[in-house]
Amino acid sequence: MQGILRERRILRACVYRFVTIEESRYDQGATKYNPGTEGFYMSLENPVMRALFISLLLFWSLLSPARAQDDASDGCSPDELTRQQETFALYLRLDFAGDAELALANLFRLGALYQSMALDCGYAPNEAEVNVMLERALMFASLDDLIVAQSVGVDVDEILIELDEVYGDPLTGQLLYNGLEPALGGTPLGCAGCHENEAIAPLTAGAWTRIEDIRLRLPQFAGYTHQQFLVESIVRPADYITPDYAAVMPEMYGSQLTIQQLADVVAFLDSQDQLLEGE
Repeated sequence: MQGILRERRILRACVYRFVTIEESRYDQGATKYNPGTEGFYMSLENPVMRALFISLLLFWSLLSPARAQDDASDGCSPDELTRQQETFALYLRLDFAGDAELALANLFRLGALYQSMALDCGYAPNEAEVNVMLERALMFASLDDLIVAQSVGVDVDEILIELDEVYGDPLTGQLLYNGLEPALGGTPLGCAGCHENEAIAPLTAGAWTRIEDIRLRLPQFAGYTHQQFLVESIVRPADYITPDYAAVMPEMYGSQLTIQQLADVVAFLDSQDQLLEGE
């Protein structure tokens, strides 16, 4: 799953909050931990709990385990892993005799944390392990819910933090942009359908040049980078409407792109440095 690395770090940094962050639900008799449907959807709204749940479900990220190697040099030494394990044990206690319900919840959370640690350090789950994660995920969420959990959303500041850790491939971005490569959930983006027709939207060609020579010189974009302008234009298109054009760009791309796919599209658009007409 793309874009989860930052959430994993937030998850670890906020381990203190796990004891009280969710009103856990249990079957009668407290014999089985059950987060409940309502609890699950509330969790998805919270970035920390979303990271916790997604760390159990990582079926997209399992396709590219090599990406975790960037973190391995710092956080995967025996001493560091031992330190993290001791920290988790300190704050997520398993006192089944004193508080069985809390202990079950903490057991659930510890499992997610340990899986996250293993993935960050390069562990690649086998097919059977992936199937178990998928089966358990689908007990609590629909496929649409899982797709939404992978998406970048519309918080530009958070997206920019995530993009710092992702390399964008302009060739893949071009395929996505032209609808030749499916986006999240298998849906083509279809960007080129409008941006190859200047009567509908600004042309793709010269996108980088227009941002550099025109857009970033506008007062409202003082301090913006190319990347920030592009990200905002993609996930929050109504925030700025190009003069002489109607607001026709749909506001759905924040839910249709993973962080990797967004990075690829941005890289493609940044390669469009053709001269503008008349230059």
